[in-house]
Amino acid sequence: MESVEDRHIDTFIALADGIIHETTLDNVRDSIAPDFPQEKLNEYVNSCTRPSKIPEFRDVVLDTLNKSNLEAVKDFVLVMEALSSMKLAKEFTGSNTLIHDMTLKEREKLLLSWRDSKVPLMRKLFRSVYSITMSGCVLLADDLHLQACGYPGKELRDEAYKNQIVDDFSYEFMERPTTEGAELYLPDIEAVIIGSGCGAGAVAHTLAESGFKSLILEKGKYFSTSQLNFSDLEGVSNLFQSGGPISTNDQELFILAGSNFGGGSTVNWSASIKTPFKVRKEWYDEFGLDFVATDTYDKCQEYVWNKMGTSTEGIHHSYANNMLLEGCEKLGYNAKVIDQNTGGHPQHRCGFCHLGCKFAIKQSTPNNWFREPAATGSKFMEQVKVLEIIHHNGYAQGVVCQDTVTGVKFKITGPRVYITSGGSLNTPVILQDSGFRNKNIGSNLKLHPATAIFGDFGNEVRTKAYADSIMTSVCTEVDDLDGNAHGAKIETILNAPLFQNAHLPWFGSDAARRHMLRYNNMTAMLLLARDTSSGSIRSDPERPDSYYIDYQVNKFDRQSLMKALVTTADILYIQGAKKIISPQPSVPVFESDKQKEERSIKDEDYVAWRNSVSTMSFYPYSTSFGSAHQMASCRMSGKGPEYGACDEKGRLFECGNVFVADASVMPTSSGVNPMITTYTLARYIGLNIAKELKIQAKI
Repeated sequence: MESVEDRHIDTFIALADGIIHETTLDNVRDSIAPDFPQEKLNEYVNSCTRPSKIPEFRDVVLDTLNKSNLEAVKDFVLVMEALSSMKLAKEFTGSNTLIHDMTLKEREKLLLSWRDSKVPLMRKLFRSVYSITMSGCVLLADDLHLQACGYPGKELRDEAYKNQIVDDFSYEFMERPTTEGAELYLPDIEAVIIGSGCGAGAVAHTLAESGFKSLILEKGKYFSTSQLNFSDLEGVSNLFQSGGPISTNDQELFILAGSNFGGGSTVNWSASIKTPFKVRKEWYDEFGLDFVATDTYDKCQEYVWNKMGTSTEGIHHSYANNMLLEGCEKLGYNAKVIDQNTGGHPQHRCGFCHLGCKFAIKQSTPNNWFREPAATGSKFMEQVKVLEIIHHNGYAQGVVCQDTVTGVKFKITGPRVYITSGGSLNTPVILQDSGFRNKNIGSNLKLHPATAIFGDFGNEVRTKAYADSIMTSVCTEVDDLDGNAHGAKIETILNAPLFQNAHLPWFGSDAARRHMLRYNNMTAMLLLARDTSSGSIRSDPERPDSYYIDYQVNKFDRQSLMKALVTTADILYIQGAKKIISPQPSVPVFESDKQKEERSIKDEDYVAWRNSVSTMSFYPYSTSFGSAHQMASCRMSGKGPEYGACDEKGRLFECGNVFVADASVMPTSSGVNPMITTYTLARYIGLNIAKELKIQAKI
């Protein structure tokens, strides 16, 4: 690794010890589950420790560096080097004492000063230390900690509803070549599809309907339904790109993207929302996509909807989803139930679907879209990364691949069309690395920046979010602040400790420990912006598996999220939250012991707090933003290559038989979970490819 030495890691871990360390009975007694035995509580307090005493924590830090681009690693080395120097450290710490020699309280005080600093670099440094430390500690938490906070760690049930018979269908895969430079000539395969997520599924299925065979190439690993029973540590490592969150260049926003056989469809939360009208109108007006304004789009979307058995039937709302719907009804805020892609099953009470659906209910591409291709001669190959598309004079002739396990490189030739469905992070990089030069490839990246706000409902409430569906409700009260569908939606975040702690504010080690243990007393509400911000992506030539993602959340989107925060606070307050906790530490925690039935949104103390918060903003590095949606990095356009990377049929402007079929073709962000929109666009693109293949066959 680029000049990273053990002493650099040691310095970082010394800082991490200041984030969270040992605690006392008095600090945690009121935060432990009420049925937690006293002897276990004593054991917990005596055994909970600091990052430096967790052997695996060093691996967490190294893993984060391994998936970072070269510039980020260089920055890490420079800062850790400075913090270890008697001459330079004082510029960061204001002290003549090196971090290793500071007491834990002195480290806490230093970290608090960085958190609240007027210097963005200091706040950035704090956010990095906090994010890596808390995610690492949560992922590495032992069984005793999980028992203390009331989280089972993984799905423990064997069926989602009484007498369910879990579909145990399993895919077969082609053998990967073992000889360096080998060529697989496949003239009987009409299409190579790069990726296996939503776009790939819809295209492969659509081509199979017309009698055409595809070869689906996936760089991730296949896990059958029976294997999808992971802990968060195992699941994040196995199912997500780079084994966990990927940071933007400025390290303010962290991205989660699926990377497995099934891609994002394996790890999404089942929420299914159609493309909003104003978004389709924008695509028609500004990007010349005529088909999105016709019943052609409607028919494709309806096909997708029906094929996945999407509906609101059988939903069992979690505590947080019920709270959101009831609160909005009381306040007169716009809200609705979100359809779920459950394939006609009577229930889907699964809080672990971010780790794959062990019940095979969620209609991922393996559970649904790839079944017909598999039955009609299409082929699949896992753990294969496509390095480039071979092309000449506007025509693609094959792909160069690499076995991700052995490193062996080989070629695949013979198919007539090549379809990139690797998602908005991978597709533009494959096209860039293949020598395509359209300026829209890798540009215009949209991310739906998101954060969370928390309601603590007290010790008498046990939310047990893991036992119910994840996201089944949405508040749309502030999702259109400019008349063009830009604003923020209010939903329920996946309430697993890993995601919850990523957005909780830090007030010191003792408070962090209490927050971790109060998991079941809290609801975490998601604030998600349809971004006016945009960015770009490219690979790191020195580290091909790492990316440079240039994206800054702009002022409008920050204000959209703050507007959503105070709106959500209204809902939390009227529903009886005893504490309202912002992700931004500078926002004071609101506390009230008033009974739920006695509350009014006009209560004096709440109004004073709300008015104060309404004047605040999410200033840079005041909190971390997250993204689980990546879009628009190879946008389609009906106005030519100046406005997009591909035409409205998904065809790359630079190559006649290369198509893009994933979320990257969206001209802008969808403003809602992009799954249905991605399937719909890929269905439309697949129908057009099938027509062309039929014409070619006749010729």
